[in-house]
Amino acid sequence: MSVSKRYQYRAIGDQDRFIEKMYKQVNELNITPETKAVYAGVPGAFAEGALAAYFGENVMSTNVKGFASVARMVSGGEADYGVLPIENSTAGFVNGIYDLLERYELSIVGEQMIQVNQCLLGLPGTNISDIHTVFSHPQGLMQAKEYLEDKDWKQVSMSNTALAAKKVKEDGDPSQAAVASERAAKIYGLEILNPKLNVSEDNTTRFVIVSNRKEYVKDANKVSISFSLPHECGTLYNILGHFIFNNVNMTSIESVPVPDQQWKYCFFVDFQGNLADNDVKNALKGIMAETENFQIIGCFCSDR
Repeated sequence: MSVSKRYQYRAIGDQDRFIEKMYKQVNELNITPETKAVYAGVPGAFAEGALAAYFGENVMSTNVKGFASVARMVSGGEADYGVLPIENSTAGFVNGIYDLLERYELSIVGEQMIQVNQCLLGLPGTNISDIHTVFSHPQGLMQAKEYLEDKDWKQVSMSNTALAAKKVKEDGDPSQAAVASERAAKIYGLEILNPKLNVSEDNTTRFVIVSNRKEYVKDANKVSISFSLPHECGTLYNILGHFIFNNVNMTSIESVPVPDQQWKYCFFVDFQGNLADNDVKNALKGIMAETENFQIIGCFCSDR
């Protein structure tokens, strides 16, 4: 029966223009010197580096305090694009980002990889033996876990690594240190006490470029979707069959509990392809028919 339904979805999907009703294909994103792009944190944040790497220096960039503020600005039209960290190669997915994309109905239109090298920063002249407290974003603390676990230091989470560096500078307390970037050290006049805290030689953070417009470029090669399923035997297995049947390669899957619905989960899936591909359309047609709260989060160009 499952195989029969998948053949039916393919027959219907070849004629159904449901993708075109959700998303518009464009030749390229509309990026000009008047484009407004926003990131979370302060100058020196890895997100600022991602913004510069993706858009260049010829856009109007601004920074806000947190990820939710980025989402609100883009959703409300105060910014054309937002830059959000979504996954780190060492620490995994960044908590809450997918939730923001759904809550504010944003779409992923681009992706930028940033090589992350976490340093230990302190006031000039600080001795490591004087440190009692270290500040950083939770991902920064996690990436430096092996170094920090040998230290009897209080670890304090902040909304951004560069903000942690800024705090150490402004507090002027030699017992404080920050886990942040080399660039943050230069901006805030801090000394690099240890130049490399992350164990992985390839510590990379994946940032997504988000928009309130449902569009994708014609040469996009990656799709992101979400859906929810009841906590019942075989439900996820049956959905994954649509990828196999249509020869679509899934690259990642993340699950989070659905709020106020015990034992029900929302799944976020990335896979290779373009919304204009027939195989992708056929797979999505079947998944949409057999899941709840189905959404296409975006279709974009990816380097991996």
